Amino acid sequence: MLRGTLLTLCAALIGAVDAGAHEPRLLSGGGTARVAVIKSLDLPEYNLAFEGFVNELTETGHKITPLSYVLERGESANEALMATVHSAAPDLILALGTRAAREAQKHLHHVPTIYSMVLTPPEEEPPGNRSKMTGATLSIPLSVQVDELKRAFPTLKHIGIISDPSRTQSLADSAAELCRKQGLSAHVAWAKGEGEVPDAVRALKDSIELLWMIPDETVLTPRSSRFIIFELIKSGVPVVGLSSAYVKAGALMSLDCNYTDIGRQSAELAVRILAGQKPHQLPFTIPRTFTRSLNLKIMEHVRIQMDPTVLKDSNAVTF
Repeated sequence: MLRGTLLTLCAALIGAVDAGAHEPRLLSGGGTARVAVIKSLDLPEYNLAFEGFVNELTETGHKITPLSYVLERGESANEALMATVHSAAPDLILALGTRAAREAQKHLHHVPTIYSMVLTPPEEEPPGNRSKMTGATLSIPLSVQVDELKRAFPTLKHIGIISDPSRTQSLADSAAELCRKQGLSAHVAWAKGEGEVPDAVRALKDSIELLWMIPDETVLTPRSSRFIIFELIKSGVPVVGLSSAYVKAGALMSLDCNYTDIGRQSAELAVRILAGQKPHQLPFTIPRTFTRSLNLKIMEHVRIQMDPTVLKDSNAVTF
């Protein structure tokens, strides 16, 4: 009986110590917090977000010690990297990109985490992990995107969308409903795997005026994205991509977030967490500003006409 009681007390004590070890160091007392910055890749866009993160904290008088890490390609190498991050005992994690967010969620779910530069919040897997996470997404509201499509293409009537129903059916249905409310007809083609994308493109190309990409990892692999863009452009159908990277690759237009400001939004969440708030109490953020990217060379090969005022928009980035 006594032995069982002692074991219970020891277990409780160990749990309390472990939990306390990962409570964030509060900044309100003027301390310096250790922030593990995990990048999915070493990309300029992630560096801009990190720059915004640091600048926002510095300008508001908060001190951090950043600990920088970049994910490896192999799973075992990343497990070792996550062990290194764990041993550094950070007060907070800034995960830049979807892969970094997933690795942090999987291996470091006991540490408060801010995901940033992701299109959508990480799925709650395993259950309960998201309670330690919040973040700044790149998801420009669908309603804003539809408004911008109508503004850019005043004569637009028929829009194509490709979706994997197991991943993004709800998103595709929402997009189609918003189009309907704006007097547009949305044609949705389903692709349950990358191999079904070519058939989905062929099913759409003769009945749509442009294809609107939605964030779907099944549909938008590097290989299938190239196929979508080049197959449709042969039919004079432009693609509206997720970012300027797609525009550089041949999409006609995209709406792009201000990556530095995404970093600042992440820092605003960090300040609140390091002041004592729990991540699950803080809703994820959406972009406050965006710019438009255009590929003027592609404009020469599509049937639909773009509004001249959009072409002259001083905020547009052209390629």
